Amino acid sequence: MESASQVKRVIVVGGGIGGLAAAWELTEEAKRQGLELEVRLLEAADRVGGSIRTDRVDDCLIEAGPDCIVSEKPWGVQLIEDLGLADQLAPTNDADRRTYVLWKGKLHPLPDGLILLVPTKVTPFITASLFSWPGKFRMALDLVLPKRKTTGDETLGDFIRRRLGHEALDKLGEPLVAGIHSGDPETMSVASTFPRFLQMEQEERSLILAMLRRMRAARRARERAAAEIDAGSGTGSGAPRRQIPRTMFVTLRSGLEELVAELARRLGDERLELGQKVTGIGRGPDGRWEVTKAEGGPEQADAVILATPAHVTAEILACLAPGVAEELREMPYVSSATVTLAYRREDVPISPGGFGTVIPKGEARRIKAFTWVTTKFFERAPADTVLMRCFVRVPPGENVPSQDELRRIAARELTDILGLPEPLWARAYRWERAMPQYVVGHGARVERVEAALAELPGLVLAGGAYHGSGIPDTVRVGRERARELVTQLRA
Repeated sequence: MESASQVKRVIVVGGGIGGLAAAWELTEEAKRQGLELEVRLLEAADRVGGSIRTDRVDDCLIEAGPDCIVSEKPWGVQLIEDLGLADQLAPTNDADRRTYVLWKGKLHPLPDGLILLVPTKVTPFITASLFSWPGKFRMALDLVLPKRKTTGDETLGDFIRRRLGHEALDKLGEPLVAGIHSGDPETMSVASTFPRFLQMEQEERSLILAMLRRMRAARRARERAAAEIDAGSGTGSGAPRRQIPRTMFVTLRSGLEELVAELARRLGDERLELGQKVTGIGRGPDGRWEVTKAEGGPEQADAVILATPAHVTAEILACLAPGVAEELREMPYVSSATVTLAYRREDVPISPGGFGTVIPKGEARRIKAFTWVTTKFFERAPADTVLMRCFVRVPPGENVPSQDELRRIAARELTDILGLPEPLWARAYRWERAMPQYVVGHGARVERVEAALAELPGLVLAGGAYHGSGIPDTVRVGRERARELVTQLRA
């Protein structure tokens, strides 16, 4: 049995989904490797989960931040399974999975078969009302255009214009990117935000041809999975094979905060310390890491995972690694805001069809997208209630409007666009500097940061600022860093 002096200690700073996943993985990996490990998670706020928050109002389920997980990236769903929550997975309502674009004041449905800006079906694309005939011809030129010969990072805007034309960028690329990343395609790095596009171009030359090939491969994979399920159901074991929802987006029946709550429960109160802002880090007299807090004495550890936003991490590292801190300060963040509104179904003048609508900035609207929540998801509100969710534009450098102003903006614009009446109620959520922006040069900056930190063994970075900001990628990075640390500590 190991003595007390041999027990290793790891401190995780930051209680978002990346920090929680890393802390839990530390405990699990230590068990697998037979390492006695003490884990502590320090979070400055009075709750964990960051922007993942689920509320209930009048029997309605509201997501304040993310409302679903991309199932194609497996790491989010894998964590849910590993935590024993697979039976809580819920699909989206793909029977009505339409998306619209507001253009010149009118809602235009995206043509069937349009995947990540790429058209894959001829007839729906030709008959689509959203694109002009010159715009359609320019998008179709992707079939014959050569692939890019030069190297170096490229903005997402330049990439879309080069492959699909300016109309695809203005009507699709900009509003979709604004809705997903709160970003601007004219500054975002295509290599860091949509690396799949570059891979498709290099492998197949044409995005359209590459997407068609991927769709065929995905269909064959689904057919194989279905055959395996059918074969397993007749094994005589008496236990039916569990089938995970196979929609592109999945959620949890009781909301995504259930994932956060389960991670916190698994860690236990003894490992979580809320309301503890970390202000610095350095080496103690014995060579171990020493974490300085705004309140209370310093804490020592054999390793530290910083899973905080880049601008917070920069201040923590300011004295220890000023060069790294300066790199992190240059990583831009933008703010975001969501508003959920409830209406009586009988007062809604139009049928709530489809998942929602994205709005190009050329429409001069304060909202950049809205979602028919009660169409996209099942069991989110009573049958006589329609839920809408709006995403409000917050230009870089501007303050997020107050909650009252956000509610007024969302209600007024839904009335203008859809003719909706005053809502029964509305709930607004403000997220200051919450969305990292992977601008051109992001990948090179992350490489420089990680190379510098390699000289400080036992100190690693996690969270959404570096290798993907969505839930699946953030979970992946957190768990990977945790496994690497346990291996190092055991060695």
